[in-house]
Amino acid sequence: MSLKLVELQVALPRTQDAGKLSEQLQKQNQYHQDLLAAVGLKQEELKRKRISETEELQKMHLKKENKSDQDDKKENELKSEDNDERLMHPYLGNHIDFNG
Repeated sequence: MSLKLVELQVALPRTQDAGKLSEQLQKQNQYHQDLLAAVGLKQEELKRKRISETEELQKMHLKKENKSDQDDKKENELKSEDNDERLMHPYLGNHIDFNG
């Protein structure tokens, strides 16, 4: 298969164009890969933030529950102390009069 001079004149510029196109495609593919990697990193960072935020919210919720439980216990203790004070009056209820 021999190429004539005229065919070579047509074939050589086309190979250069094909080389440029393949180079552009490779650069474009590399750009897309870099873009996807950057998007993946951003999504991973957002997931980490969400996880840490939910953990913080859970901790705060637990603290509030513990505080409310402690407040309830204190209120119950105060009520029981009030009831004990009512029951332990110094002279009321200590002497019962059966002669009445």
